[in-house]
Amino acid sequence: MRPTCTDCALKHIAQASILLSESYQGYPTHFFLALGHLAEAGDELVQLYPKQASLVRDERKKLETNPEYIPDFNRLLETISAECEVCSLVPGSNPIAWTRCELRHPSVQDKILSCVAQVSGKSGVVNPFAVCRARISCPPG
Repeated sequence: MRPTCTDCALKHIAQASILLSESYQGYPTHFFLALGHLAEAGDELVQLYPKQASLVRDERKKLETNPEYIPDFNRLLETISAECEVCSLVPGSNPIAWTRCELRHPSVQDKILSCVAQVSGKSGVVNPFAVCRARISCPPG
């Protein structure tokens, strides 16, 4: 199971919204891409936030059974933002956002920054922070 990334889940939900809209504007295959992004969003949450993952899954299943259904993307985004550990900007430090947990654990920030320095510029690494967050998790609680 992949590590939980609420920022990634929010990104997938936003992308699903855009793709679903495009599917109704002459790009019918984007419907399936939207379903895929909703599935990815659920996968990003299921480990630590099963209740929120279930909300995403329920919306995806409704859409699968009724292609005319429009999921309440704003509700999903607002719920996940309010109930899950999501990123908050750290003024003046780095051009990234630290999660609340990372803010409480400077040693985790140090590990992430060290990892970023090691993987930045390596072939195939598009987002070093995402790579490092997948490797380094914040302690529970």
